[in-house]
Amino acid sequence: MSVIIPPRRRILFTAVLCALSLQAFAQESSEQASISLYLEEGKSGAVWDCVRSPDGKILYSCGRDSTAKSWNTATGEAIRTFKLDQATLVTCLALSPDGRTLVMGDMNGAISVWNADLGRLERTFTAHEAYILDVTFTPDGAAFVTAGRDDAVHVWDASLYTKRQSFQCNAIWVNAIALHPDGERLAVAGQDGSIRLWNSRRGLEERTFGTHSRFARTCAFSDNGKYLLSGGRDGKVKIWDSETGVFLREFSLESGAPHHIEIMGSLAVVACANGRIEIWDFESMQRIANLGGASYGAMSASINGLDRRLFTAHIDGSIKVWNTEDWSHLLSMVGFSDGQWLSFTPDGYYDASAFGDRYVQWRVGEELFPLQQFEAIYKSPGTVEDALRGTYTPKPSITDFIDPPELDLISPRSSQIFAFGTEPMEVVVDALATDARGVDAIAIAVNGRPMYDRNLPEARVVAQSPSMLRKQYRIPVLPGANTIDVVAINSMKVKSEPASALIEVITQSREKPNLFVLAVGIDQYSPQYPNLQFASDDAKAIAETFSRQEGTMYERVYTSTLTNNQATKDNILKALDEFPTMTPRDVLVLFFGGHGVRARNDKGNSAYYYVTSGAQKDRVSSTALAWEEFASKIAKSKAGRVIMLLDACHSGAVSAGASNEKVAAELTDQLGVVFASSSGNEFSFEDASWKHGAFTKAILEALDGQADYTKDNAIDWNEFQLYVTNTVNALTKGSQNPMIPRLQQFGNFKLVRIR
Repeated sequence: MSVIIPPRRRILFTAVLCALSLQAFAQESSEQASISLYLEEGKSGAVWDCVRSPDGKILYSCGRDSTAKSWNTATGEAIRTFKLDQATLVTCLALSPDGRTLVMGDMNGAISVWNADLGRLERTFTAHEAYILDVTFTPDGAAFVTAGRDDAVHVWDASLYTKRQSFQCNAIWVNAIALHPDGERLAVAGQDGSIRLWNSRRGLEERTFGTHSRFARTCAFSDNGKYLLSGGRDGKVKIWDSETGVFLREFSLESGAPHHIEIMGSLAVVACANGRIEIWDFESMQRIANLGGASYGAMSASINGLDRRLFTAHIDGSIKVWNTEDWSHLLSMVGFSDGQWLSFTPDGYYDASAFGDRYVQWRVGEELFPLQQFEAIYKSPGTVEDALRGTYTPKPSITDFIDPPELDLISPRSSQIFAFGTEPMEVVVDALATDARGVDAIAIAVNGRPMYDRNLPEARVVAQSPSMLRKQYRIPVLPGANTIDVVAINSMKVKSEPASALIEVITQSREKPNLFVLAVGIDQYSPQYPNLQFASDDAKAIAETFSRQEGTMYERVYTSTLTNNQATKDNILKALDEFPTMTPRDVLVLFFGGHGVRARNDKGNSAYYYVTSGAQKDRVSSTALAWEEFASKIAKSKAGRVIMLLDACHSGAVSAGASNEKVAAELTDQLGVVFASSSGNEFSFEDASWKHGAFTKAILEALDGQADYTKDNAIDWNEFQLYVTNTVNALTKGSQNPMIPRLQQFGNFKLVRIR
């Protein structure tokens, strides 16, 4: 993407990612500094292959980071990560015709077979002596074919994983294979330049089509099976009659050599080693488009006629999305090895997972600016969705660069120890503007919980000028470890880098806090949404378990449980008002089980909702509970610690981009600790043998004492989250992984005592 920035800094901003960083393009003047997106080393890797589901709604990609990933093609979100146990390059993948099975090949010669919906590994085995270069399913899905650098092609039974057929190709090694629509004839592109046709059922060579002057890299049959196209290192794409083997014609690429050919109708999409994508009508022999060029190698492409979108995989770590009507660039998607992701438009608007924007920085000259500092301006899931729909046209440039303010937490300093009773602590903060936009506000959070001036014993301006703001606060703290986080914000909502302090408070006070628990669970949704099994039981069990803490860790425990028809939007908000007044020493625990969705609100912005009783699919914004509205309600509470246990996205069929992880990330900045039942868009499982969801089962066991690793008859937060995470992972065989955004913001604390 090109972003020209006048007056103080004129900058060319290109949003192409690579393994380390992008070098700037030519500067327009001597005043112009360079800017690039800088990717943290080791967080991503080349994307080697991509393929779409039969309905076009999911894209699967794989690459150098030892993973494959699935992507929602309507939202640009990564759905889940298929991660191998050992570091390797995942070289190729194939999806069964029914979309249920994903097969991955790697550079060690191994094949791994996955449940595509659940992200569960079903089988792994060694298929070749060396590097696997291609894999494809037969049209009936009964078998898949693999090819490798050991010059072998194997046909595998897709159910038994036994070898049906095997043959040596005498081509030095096999670079690519393509199955004819009849499921029997198999084209093979060899390192010796040859293009051969084999019978995959009998393992017999039927004919040699011909050769490329340099090695043959790719081949593909036309949709009707009439033609075979092949591409070689000689920069040519040859067209053959697949029935007779007769050479018909060829075209030369403008630059580069073909790495992959994808065919739709008479269109041939050629992904080139130099990063360009050439689109040809191979019947009329006309070049339709020549895309890209500002990237490293284009490794693979996926196109179909369902949504007029082309997806291309690149060595720089990105997947690019193109509009096949005018061949404009709509979006780039980058996945990271730990499952995080980032999707962005050519003019800089983006959506990201909980930590995805933390791995990318803007590099301006020699300065680095974390991407999340600009999230108030550029983080826009709705814009990303609109770009994929074709209803948003990226702007050619952004006319201003906004320097973030700077901030210093003067006191307290990290690692300080304080001994006092329950009086508030003094905090002093200096903020400095680096441009004319000044310092508009200072945001402060204690133990991850935002503090507002109206709720603090003291918040006053000590000194102020157009470029500087010093504020003094008196804030409530809790016994034990406390984290204090502050950030400065300018008039454009651009943030400084946060400043933090972890302090220890020692007190002789014997006054116990009170515990407030709001537990909500809905499993009766029909006909609007699929029913669940145990969400209401989960909520009841959570409330009952915490209620037994009265008189131990907590002086009093107040619980409110809302299930099914009781759990309306109004009742949930009302329940908070009916609790007795909370104080800064008290703890508020929130549990939500059920469905979550993402929808447009009445302002047209993308928002997240909890599907309450009575919610309507066609009126989500007015009938469901907006998490933003709920968070605003919690913000008025004076509870010193807020903990949300979020299990509100059991079914991917209704998630519509509202993954637990995304909701948790949004709520963390407003509530405090948010413990989500799953990462990414993983399913949250429930099972009759557990009588609960996996997340709730693990929580109940942890609170019952099984998380007491230190044997001190208490469960602290570190023990709790460790036990729950490991137990859920084990129960679901790695398919569900609970997560906590910004875990470092929350110091350890005692959660419950064991009777």
